[in-house]
Amino acid sequence: MVKAKLIVSRYEKGEVIPDAKDVSIICEELGIYEADLYENDTIRTMQNNKSKNPFSTDKLYVYFNAYNFRTKKFAPDKYILELEQKQNICKAKFVDYHDKRIYSEDYLICNDEIVFAVMENYKPTSSRVDVAVVEINIYNATDALMLGGYFGTNAKCEPSLRKCYFSKKNVDFTNEMFEQLKLNKNEQETLNSQNALYLVIFNI
Repeated sequence: MVKAKLIVSRYEKGEVIPDAKDVSIICEELGIYEADLYENDTIRTMQNNKSKNPFSTDKLYVYFNAYNFRTKKFAPDKYILELEQKQNICKAKFVDYHDKRIYSEDYLICNDEIVFAVMENYKPTSSRVDVAVVEINIYNATDALMLGGYFGTNAKCEPSLRKCYFSKKNVDFTNEMFEQLKLNKNEQETLNSQNALYLVIFNI
């Protein structure tokens, strides 16, 4: 968006109100929600509580049994969750560890126990529709390995749900870690009895 200094000055003085498209672009550049422009303390407080980066780092390493488009096989693999705090919103990008390809991006929602990264497919590099949700257990703090889950879809839009480990340090993906990410007996029994899968990620 390129605007003359005069019109921007008039925006700032309240002499002219930008249209909805310009408001959206301005908020995106400032890293704020459009609701922040209005006097709603409840919304602002809720955002401050839920949208801050709780990890004290701008990068998390993600470990899970992933489909490798290069080999056309599933195997233990590593990805990166890049985080960028912008005032009242923390942006998240799901990035390939090997070639830095961005698969999806959007924002974090969290409290003191759980973090959700809700991400849409990254349009410039992917033509398929996808929304991925990453869930991270931070109840036991964030300095050790954190357990969580990844929910998304494959190229055929088939649902995909997997356990993951998250780490602030770039560690080796060991066989022991991989074994712990497999469904345990309780999860299998729940799946068989309820036709629903509940991942046990709160390893308290």
